[in-house]
Amino acid sequence: MLNTFKITESLIKRKRPKFNFKVYHDTPVSPLSKPLSECRLALITTGGLHLKTDRPFDLTLSDGDCSYRTLPDKIRPEGLSIAHKWYNHKFIHADLNCVFPIDRMCEYVKKRTIKSLAEEHYSFMGHIYETKPLIKSAQKVGDRLKKFNVDIVFLTPT
Repeated sequence: MLNTFKITESLIKRKRPKFNFKVYHDTPVSPLSKPLSECRLALITTGGLHLKTDRPFDLTLSDGDCSYRTLPDKIRPEGLSIAHKWYNHKFIHADLNCVFPIDRMCEYVKKRTIKSLAEEHYSFMGHIYETKPLIKSAQKVGDRLKKFNVDIVFLTPT
């Protein structure tokens, strides 16, 4: 893991020498206030997924596209496109669940490990260099998560 981190850091420094790369080791954790079996879950990915009917993420922005896309809970792989060009899509084409584990989460609902899934899930782009606009988008998603009474989020970073 550390080796992968060093490679990523080196690649970023080569492309964006002034980028201030940070690692957080003390991110606060909010303990669950109820059992997992009573929780409503939403998925968030940084895989650059979007509905084929939606506007793709803008890959021409030098600091990255900080917007998000809404993905319905009944989405199927054939309804999605991948805008992200900075990772290999081979595995996603073989199994969407490696970046957006919707089928696995549906299985957890059937097993009653979690209570339910939210009506919508969210996709962001990775490769973001200017984070202020990203924070604004994340706050909007946070408001939507509250609206849908989501208790927990499962994040799949790319």
